[in-house]
Amino acid sequence: MSAKITLIGQPQNLHVEKDIATFKIVTGPASNSAPKGLDLFKPVTYLVQCSQRQLNRGRAGTDDHSELIIEGYLEPRLGPDGKLFIAVVGLSVASKQQQNERKLTQLRDEVTKAEEIYDRACTDSGLDSPQAKAALADFERLKGNLLKFMSSRSAEKAG
Repeated sequence: MSAKITLIGQPQNLHVEKDIATFKIVTGPASNSAPKGLDLFKPVTYLVQCSQRQLNRGRAGTDDHSELIIEGYLEPRLGPDGKLFIAVVGLSVASKQQQNERKLTQLRDEVTKAEEIYDRACTDSGLDSPQAKAALADFERLKGNLLKFMSSRSAEKAG
């Protein structure tokens, strides 16, 4: 039996052997406050293993040094010293930069499509028609989402 896990962090101590990338990610605690009666754990170090190809494809480019988002499962492994340890076997690797670029492309496509629908509604039904007004509201909402996303990315880069 295995458990699924998602890790977000910077890879440390990267080592590649036989096309298998092994690195550590330090995470936690997930929250600043624990439920009453529970203590917060200190940061936890996870040993991650994935294929070198996955790791390379998970980056947006050679200058992408953003955090990695790793989805995988926990699995027992034997270390070189013969001791048992639990590793995170990465099934999916993507960087935050790559994820943000995909999201930006998706939002831009949605705004373009909504604008086309609005233009078509205006042409077919008239500028003051209920269809055009509904399409305009949808277009404005999506455009607001895009601008909000872009401003949050600008704030991340500046900070």
